Amino acid sequence: MSATLNTILWGFFNPGNLLFGLLILALLLSWWHRSRRLGIGLGAMMLAVIAVLGALPLRDWLVTPLEQHFPVPALPERIAGIVVLGGAEEPALYAAHGWPEVNSNADRLIAFAALARRYPEARLIFTGGAALPKDGRLYTEADVAAAVFALLGLDPARVQYDAKARNTVENARFAKEIAGPVAGETWLLVTSARHMPRAINCFNALDWPMLPYPVDYIARPRQGLAFEPLRNLSGLSSLTKEWIGLLVYRLTGQTRDFLPPRPAATGETRNITG
Repeated sequence: MSATLNTILWGFFNPGNLLFGLLILALLLSWWHRSRRLGIGLGAMMLAVIAVLGALPLRDWLVTPLEQHFPVPALPERIAGIVVLGGAEEPALYAAHGWPEVNSNADRLIAFAALARRYPEARLIFTGGAALPKDGRLYTEADVAAAVFALLGLDPARVQYDAKARNTVENARFAKEIAGPVAGETWLLVTSARHMPRAINCFNALDWPMLPYPVDYIARPRQGLAFEPLRNLSGLSSLTKEWIGLLVYRLTGQTRDFLPPRPAATGETRNITG
C-alpha cells in the first residue's frame, strides 16, 4: 500500500475526524424538520461518546501494551551502527523561523546523540522523508535533525541521511540500502516506545534484526480515574493509528507479524554513558 493511499485512508478513519464529522452531520440533520430528531439523537450520542472517552484513561490503556512490548535493553559492548527514525522534526517551522524546531518525539534525537557518543565507531543513520519547499529550497526532516545534532554536540557529518522515506516501511527499506548490513552485526533502532513494535516488524520483514532501544514514553504509572478530557483525547488518534498500522501492515503483507516476537529477558538499563 502506497504512502499516499495510507494517508488518504487514515484521513477517513482517524477517530478525531470521525467524531468531528459525525457532530457536523448531527448539526446539519437538526436543521431540517424531518431529520431533526435524528440529528439531535446523533449529536447527543457523539457528546456522550466524547464525555466517556474524556473521562476514561483510554490513552494509557492503548499505549501501555505498545510501550511495554520491548524492555529497555542491556547495551552491548560493541555495535555496528544505530538507526533513528524521523518524526520529531518540524521542517515547516524550521523554514519559517530558522531554528530546528522539534515536537514531543524529540527523545529520539536526544537518545541517538547520546548513543553516538557512547559508540564513537558506530555507523549512524537517520531516516525520515517529510519536507517543505520554500523560497526555492527544500527543508527536510534530515535538515532539522542535522541542526539538532550539531546543537547536541554530535557532528552532523558523521550521520548518513535518508530524506525519502514517507512511512515506516520505507524507513526500514531505505535505511537498509544505506547500511548494507552484514549477518552477525548488531544494530540499534531508536524510536518512540509506542512506535517500536511496528518499526521492528518492518525491519524484520527485511531480515534485518535490530536491537530495539525504545524512548519517548508517554504512559503514566497506573493511577485512579481522573477527568482529564483534553489529555485523554489528545493522543487518541495517534495511538489508534499505531494499532491500525500494525494490522494494516500485516494484512497487506508488508510485515510478517501483528506484534513482533519479544526478545529474551536481558535485564533493563539506561546505561548510555558507559
